Amino acid sequence: MRLYGFIAAMLFVLGAVVGFLAPPDGLYKTRPPAPSYQVTARAYDQLVAGITATAILPDLGLDLSRGDRLSYLVMIKQFLPENSTGFDQLDPAVQDCLAARDRCTGYAFKVAGNPNARAVVVIQSGHVVYKSMTGRLMASAQPQ
Repeated sequence: MRLYGFIAAMLFVLGAVVGFLAPPDGLYKTRPPAPSYQVTARAYDQLVAGITATAILPDLGLDLSRGDRLSYLVMIKQFLPENSTGFDQLDPAVQDCLAARDRCTGYAFKVAGNPNARAVVVIQSGHVVYKSMTGRLMASAQPQ
């Protein structure tokens, strides 16, 4: 019984000593958050809808793994916010991509130098099929 009391007292003293010796900002310093990923307008301008392959996007300055991936449901909401009656007014490439559901992916990127601008890139079957740069996320995609 005395042994357990002695061990408990030693652990308490050891904890107090560690607490006094620890630096004021803690034992583990946290890193500041990484700066958000941004693409340049030049990288965006180099994209050619229907031609640019996703394999060369990193060479152009677009890292898909660092962009905001738009799920199929988000793309539907983004391109057809009210109802589906506007589907016929969409860019044909966007129509085909949304119809291909499992092979259609969208990405949104912040644009360097313009905090309100967003570049949206739609990819189908390994190629960029649509691109748009707006001051905010697109409400609808009209032919360019």
